[in-house]
Amino acid sequence: MIWGVPMLPNSGASLAVGATGAYDSYFQALASAFVSGGQGASIIRLGWEFNGSWFPWAAGGQATAFVQYWRQIVTTMQSVSGANFQFEWNPTRGDMGVGNLANYYPGNAYVSIIGLDVYDLEWGSYPGPQAEWQHMLTQSYGLDWLASFGASQGKPLAFPEWGLGWNSGGMVSGGDNAYFVEQMANWIDTHNVVNAILWDYGSGAIPNSAGYPNATAALATSFS
Repeated sequence: MIWGVPMLPNSGASLAVGATGAYDSYFQALASAFVSGGQGASIIRLGWEFNGSWFPWAAGGQATAFVQYWRQIVTTMQSVSGANFQFEWNPTRGDMGVGNLANYYPGNAYVSIIGLDVYDLEWGSYPGPQAEWQHMLTQSYGLDWLASFGASQGKPLAFPEWGLGWNSGGMVSGGDNAYFVEQMANWIDTHNVVNAILWDYGSGAIPNSAGYPNATAALATSFS
């Protein structure tokens, strides 16, 4: 199992306080519950998309606190008898204005898998499937960065969320984009990717032959 584990509730807590160990008891209880439920070897997707601004654990400008809090959580959860968790470090694609993502990396002793969330999506305008794929590869904190950073740390890779995009709130997607699906399949096949989760909550849903027949067919062919 892969469990998305929030670092903070919606209000009343902070990364800085978490870094002091003040919330360790919550994560000790969580780890104990996982172990007693037969989930002691789960992948823990902790504080996902921390480089964005939309979750309570948004870490921009708080790299030191984020790293120390992450280490507190991992140390606490792994200390529970029977725990054998893997921890997945998971920014979202692109430069979100938080600076060098390496500053937010907790260190190899505290990370098992390096992930990146990737959607076929851009702000404002969409350049076309081929141009967008090249952008995904070469942009700051894109796929080329993921491959390079993972290799530099000696860690396997993951796509905790990947999928088609959506058209709302200034976001523009490639729609029924078979090319994106095919290129993602090839990238996954040619890199050390240990999990890739097709995500369609709030985004383009595939398989969905009525709305996205080309992407659905590409999914069936590329991942058969």
